[in-house]
Amino acid sequence: MDRNANAPTVQRALGLALMRQALEYLSRIGEDEASRHLSNAIDALLKPKNGREKTPAA
Repeated sequence: MDRNANAPTVQRALGLALMRQALEYLSRIGEDEASRHLSNAIDALLKPKNGREKTPAA
């Protein structure tokens, strides 16, 4: 794994982890609409594009 914290893959993985944490917090406080929006954003981030077959591991 690349140890460079500025690498796009590292930044993407960190962003995904933070989004998942925020999703958990939103669900706990009953923010259903915000949770749905964030869940859709996570799905869009993980959706393969331009023929890529693999999604980033998180």
